[in-house]
Amino acid sequence: MYRKILLAYDGSTFSAAALKQSAELAGLCKAELHLLSIAATGGGMAIAEAAGAADVWGQGEKELERLVASAVDELRNQHLTVITCIQYGDPASEIAAYANQIQADLVVLGYAHRGILSRWFQGSVSAKLLDHLPCSLLVATGGD
Repeated sequence: MYRKILLAYDGSTFSAAALKQSAELAGLCKAELHLLSIAATGGGMAIAEAAGAADVWGQGEKELERLVASAVDELRNQHLTVITCIQYGDPASEIAAYANQIQADLVVLGYAHRGILSRWFQGSVSAKLLDHLPCSLLVATGGD
């Protein structure tokens, strides 16, 4: 069924459900699990640097690497084949590009409930992906 599953992971609470569900699917299908993390390069980071925050990019990258390493340890303890990648940029664009690059059969995202104004101004990553993915999309919620 699935040979390559791409998990978009950022270590947040809502991505924990995506981690769990993608691990279960990868185990059942004996699929490669590609764990992709995106260091967003939006305006918030530029504002923090301009305000004089010390090495905002480096601190964010180190934390992301720590979160990814922890997830990889958990996945490998389940005897899964895990491949990791950290990209920089717009999450929707980077996820779609990586899914196309590895020829993913499934992309798994966590669902973060946001207010209507936030969705209206920023849009939904999953909605942006629908037109650009070469495969199916699973949006995991916190429910077991």
